[in-house]
Order: sequence, then structure tokens, then C-alpha cells
Amino acid sequence: MFTKKIVLTVTAASVVSLVTGCASVKEEKKPEASQPSKIEVPQGPITFKVASNRTKESFARVNKIIRAKYPNVTLEQMASYKNNEKALKDMISAGDLPDIIDEATTNTPILLDLEFPIDLEPIIKKLNLNISSLDQQTIDSIRSYNGKLFMLPTNLTPPLVLFYNKDIFDRFGVPYPAVGNTWDDNIQLAKKLSRTDAGVNYKGMSTGTIINRMATQLSLPYVDTKSGRSAVLSNDGWKKMFEKWKEIYDIPGNYPSGAKFSNGVNDFLKNKNLAMFPHFLLLAQDKLFEDAVKSGLNWGATTFPTFKEAPGVGPSGISGGFMITKMNKYPEFALQVMMTLLSDEGQIEMAKDGMVPSVNKPELRSHIYEDSAIVNQIPKDVLAAIYKMKEAKPYSRSRYDTASLNTVTKYINEYIGGKMDLNSALRKADEEINKLIEADKK
Repeated sequence: MFTKKIVLTVTAASVVSLVTGCASVKEEKKPEASQPSKIEVPQGPITFKVASNRTKESFARVNKIIRAKYPNVTLEQMASYKNNEKALKDMISAGDLPDIIDEATTNTPILLDLEFPIDLEPIIKKLNLNISSLDQQTIDSIRSYNGKLFMLPTNLTPPLVLFYNKDIFDRFGVPYPAVGNTWDDNIQLAKKLSRTDAGVNYKGMSTGTIINRMATQLSLPYVDTKSGRSAVLSNDGWKKMFEKWKEIYDIPGNYPSGAKFSNGVNDFLKNKNLAMFPHFLLLAQDKLFEDAVKSGLNWGATTFPTFKEAPGVGPSGISGGFMITKMNKYPEFALQVMMTLLSDEGQIEMAKDGMVPSVNKPELRSHIYEDSAIVNQIPKDVLAAIYKMKEAKPYSRSRYDTASLNTVTKYINEYIGGKMDLNSALRKADEEINKLIEADKK
């Protein structure tokens, strides 16, 4: 997965792209001698190919922001893009390569391994761009991967909440989860709600669809970047997280459908037998959510559960941003264009799409989801509490994080399913991650 052969393949497959550039330009003219430019700027219409997993609506919003300042620039969303090794190899083989990558920071390891993004620092210095207003914690987190600033964040971790089914709480006379509740508080509620009634198996609470939400709350690294070894066995936080998941799913009747914790979406939206479901607030914008409401889901939302040792601290490190690739013929101009997303106007438009601004101006946050009728059904004081939650301190990143996440997920499932004891699960995960690292070094 991490071999240098892949990188060489990118280089070989990209020769033509590096010469001609992925960006397509029409009627390009050279700047006149009397009007020298610090950077090479295409004079005609230009299209940048963008690798992005945004919805069509969200991507159109980004394009609108860019074209308001650069009407000659079009961002073309690549239909072939998926952030996994096979899909990326297929793109490389086909020579279908991006100029810009729009991604979450958690999805960057494989892109770095393939050496797609360039270091933006030299261009930032050359163009004298001011990025001091960007969230410094996020900038530090990006640099922790390889010491380089290969991405500029356009948004911080999107708001996460605890969705709940009001009808289930009302049915059993249990109070709704309160703002500021901890995982332990909600576990107690889940115990009162997990039961079979009138032939329906009601479940109190899911942990969510992926382990890194809770893991980032505890700032848990997969790899100790100093020793270059797995941190799963040496960091007590992993033991604490495994135990918390086990505590949640050991509640009688609360084990997830199909023995997979990721089934929470179906249980909450389709089956409507899950009382509490932690997830991104953007779920409320999804058609599945809209359909669930139309078919009778009586929902509420409150703050994401926290640990008692860290009140008010939510998940972190799931910010999003853009990278300029080495295949881009106009990297300096591309960076200048994408900086539009970091203007006040750009940040406000993205906030309306549910993104938490990466620029440190509190007034920008007031625009988060302001156009969303469904999100604004949440009481204003609750929304304010959701948006005020602090991000946990980011953990040190490594190129092995994605593979390590899959490994830890496998063994936490073994543990909560009763197939393995805690120490064995932690040890197995630790050993597997170390083998992965060792194999990569050969």
C-alpha cells in the first residue's frame, strides 16, 4: 500500500500532464511585456480539474464563489475520483489526473503517499499571502503529517451532534438528552431505553458510524511518530475508548443490527428504533433524513457527547481544505484562485453549506446553516451550544493512519462482539499496525 513503486508510476504516467498541464486553457495569450506579472496567469478561459467528494450542490456553491471573482475560471468535478488505492491507481493508469484536490484532512495519507500535493509554503511566501488568520491548530495538524504545508483548510471539523428520536423517549417517559451531556450521562439514558416493546427492539444509543469521532476526542494517535511504532498498546487512551464502546454495546438490547455499529443510520432513519445517534449535523441535509422526517421521524438534536475529563470538547481533525497537485500547470495562479474560499465572502457562503469557517473571525460562524430550514428547527440556544464546542487537540499524524484506522476498527468489532478480550484485541491491533510499518520499510 505504501510502496515507492506507486509513486514512480505516478511520475511516469504524469509526464504528458506535467508538460501540458491538466488544466485546459482556451485562447491563451502571453502577458504583454509592459504588464509584467509575478506569476504566470492564463489569459483565456481555464478549467481546473478538481478531485472532490462534495455533493453536486456543494461543489456548485464552491464554483459560484470562485467565478464571482474569477469569471474565466471553472472548476470541473472529476466523476472518477474516489479516495481509495484502487480508484487512484485507475486514475493514474488512465492519465486522468487532478489539478486541485478538495478533501478532508483524514483522507490525505494515501494522497501524500502518491506524492500528489505540492508544498504550498514557497508559493505563499512568493506571493506574500497572509494566512495568519487561519486556525493555527489546524495548520499545525496538517504540518504534522510530513512537516509541509500541503493543504490550506477551508473549514474546520463540521458540527457534530447527537440526534435523538423524541417518540422513543416519550414512549418510555425518559427525558431528552441535555446540552453538555457526557458519554456516561447518555449511557444511563440508553439503559432506560434499550428494550423490546410490542415486538420492536428499541436500542438506546449507537457510537456512530466510525471510530475516529471518539478517538479524536481523546487525541489518540495510531502511530507514535517519535518511535515510528504503533501507539495502540502504549497509549492508555485506546484502552479507555475500547472499554467505552464495550460499555455502550453491552447494554442489553443495544447491540447493533447485523452486528455492525455502522448500521446506526438505518436504525435511526429507516427502522426508527434507535433512540440516540451521534453524527455530523450535515446528515439533516441528506435526502435519507428528509425522507425519514416525511415518514414520521420526530427528531431532535443536542451537543455531541463528551468525556467528563474534557467537558465541551468534541471530535477534531476532520477539517477540509484544498491541495494543489504537481500536475497543475499553473500552481501559483491556482493557489491564488482557491484563496478566494478564504475570503470573508467565501467563508460565509461555505458556512451556509454547513462548514465551520477556518478563518478566525467569530462573526463568520453566525452564518453556519443559516439557509437550512430543517437545521434551523433546532432551538437557537442548542445550536449556539453545538457551534461553541471546542475541537480536541489534534494528534500527531502519520502516513499509516488510514490503514491503522481499518485495523483498529476490525479489532474493536472483535472485542465488542465478545470474540476477543480487551488485552488481546489491543495487542492484535498493535501487532498488525507494526507489521504494516515494518513491511513498508523493506
